[in-house]
Amino acid sequence: MNKKIRVRFAPSPTGALHIGGLRTALYNYLFAKKYNGDFILRIEDTDIKRNIKKSINYILKTLKWCKIKYNEGFHKKGKYCPYIQSKRIFIYKKYLKKLINNNFAYYSFETKQELNIYKTKYKNFIYNSLTRNKLKNSLTLNSTLTKKYIKNKNYVIRLKTPTNYNIIFYDKVYGQIKINTNEIDDKILFRSDSTPTYHLASVIDDHIMKISHIIRGKEWISSTPIHILIYNYFNWNLPNFVHLPLILNDIGGKISKRLNYNDSVPIYPINSKHFNIKNSYKKKGFLPKAFINIISLLGWSPNANKEIYTFNNIIKLFDLNNISKKDVHLNYKKFCWINKQYINNSNSHFIDNILLKFLKKKINNKKIKTIYLKKIIKLTKNRISLINDIWNVSYYFFINPIQFNIPNYISLFIKKKYTEILFFFNQIILFFKKKKKKKEIEIFLNKISNIIYLKLLRISLVGKLIGINMLYILSLINNKIIINRINYFLKQIIIK
Repeated sequence: MNKKIRVRFAPSPTGALHIGGLRTALYNYLFAKKYNGDFILRIEDTDIKRNIKKSINYILKTLKWCKIKYNEGFHKKGKYCPYIQSKRIFIYKKYLKKLINNNFAYYSFETKQELNIYKTKYKNFIYNSLTRNKLKNSLTLNSTLTKKYIKNKNYVIRLKTPTNYNIIFYDKVYGQIKINTNEIDDKILFRSDSTPTYHLASVIDDHIMKISHIIRGKEWISSTPIHILIYNYFNWNLPNFVHLPLILNDIGGKISKRLNYNDSVPIYPINSKHFNIKNSYKKKGFLPKAFINIISLLGWSPNANKEIYTFNNIIKLFDLNNISKKDVHLNYKKFCWINKQYINNSNSHFIDNILLKFLKKKINNKKIKTIYLKKIIKLTKNRISLINDIWNVSYYFFINPIQFNIPNYISLFIKKKYTEILFFFNQIILFFKKKKKKKEIEIFLNKISNIIYLKLLRISLVGKLIGINMLYILSLINNKIIINRINYFLKQIIIK
C-alpha cells in the first residue's frame, strides 16, 4: 500500500459503547497498526438532542480498558484539531456555502407537520429530484419568499441529488454496489438549529483529515452514495470503503446502545442512569485481552484452526480480505469459553491477584486471612469462566446456607431412612468436636459407603449438590461452623 494508511473511529456520544462500536474501533486500530498507519479518534457530537452526558468519558475508558490506543484525536494534539465536531461548525459552514453557490444544495422550508402530510398522502414518499419541484423550497419559491424564510431561520439545507443517476462504488467486503439516485433522499446537510448532520460533517472531516479507508458497519452502506455525491461535488478523491457485517443480538435483532437486550450491554461500567452498569462485560468478569480476542472474531477469520490469539497475533494476521459478508450472531457461551482459556493460561499470580481482590471486596470481612482466600482460589479457579464466577463456586466457604436444594430422590430417602440419617449426622458432629487433620478426615470419608449420605452432608454444608471435593470443604471450613451448619440443616429438613 503506497498511500499512508489513515483510519478513524468516530463515535457519537449518544449512549454506551456496545460490541458493534467496539469492533469498529478495533478493526480500524488493527488495520492501522499492521500497516504502520494512523488511528484517529474523532467525536461526532453534532446530534445535540441525543447526546448523553458522560458518554465521551465512557468511550475513552472503554478504549483504554481494551488497550486500543489512538495516536491522534480527541484530547490529543494533532494536525487537524479539534477532533470533536461541535468545535468545527465554522468549517462545515464554509463548505456548505460552496455547495449552495454551486447549486449542489438548497434550502427546504417544510415543517414536520407538512412533511408528515405528504408521507401520509403518498406511499413511499421520498424527498428527492422526483418530488422536490412540487414542494416548498428555494428551488420552487421566488427569491422574496426564499429570503423571508431564510431570515426567519425556518429551514433545513438539503443535498441536491441528480435524477435517475446510478452511483456505483466498490466495497472491500461486499464488492461492487450500485444505487440509483431515484431511490435515495435529498438528505438534510444542515438542521434548523444550525448544526450539521452526520452526512456533511463526516465527509468534510474525512477529507480534511486525509482518511484513506472508511471502516464502519454495514448499516452505513445505504448512506455511502450520499457521501460519494458530496465527494464528487467537491471534486475530492474517494477513500476506500469497508463495511462490516452486522452483529445480531440474542433475539436476532441488530444490537443497539439504547436497548437493554442481554447481548447489547455496555462493555465498561460507568455511574450513569443511561448505562446498564450491572451487566457490563467488565463487571461480569471478562478479561480485557480475552475480550479483544472475542471481538476480533465477530466477522473476521484468520483462516487458522484455532480461536485463541494474543493481541500481537491478531495484528499480524488481520486482513480485510478475511472479513465475512455474513451477519454475525453473538454467542455468549463461546465468549465465556474464550475467557476461561485466558484465565487458565494467563500468569497464575496475575489471575490469583484479580480473584483475591474480587473476593475481598465481595466478603468485606477483614478477619478472613489472605492465606485462607488463596487456598480457596487455588481449589476453585479451574471451575470458573468469568472472574465473578469465583463467588458462585466458593461462597459456601464464607456464608452459611439458608435454603437447601434437595432432589426428589434424596427427599424420599430422608423419609425412609430418617433414624439412620440422624445417627449419621450425630457421628459427624462427634467427629468434628475435636480438631482433625486432613488425613483423618479422608479416612473418615472413605468409611462412608452410602453415596446418598455423602450427598446429604454436602447439601448441609453447601446448600445444594455443587462444590469441590468434600475432603477440602471439610478440611478448610472451621469445625464449629461445620457443626452449626449440620444442626441448622437437621432442624430445617430432618427434624420438623
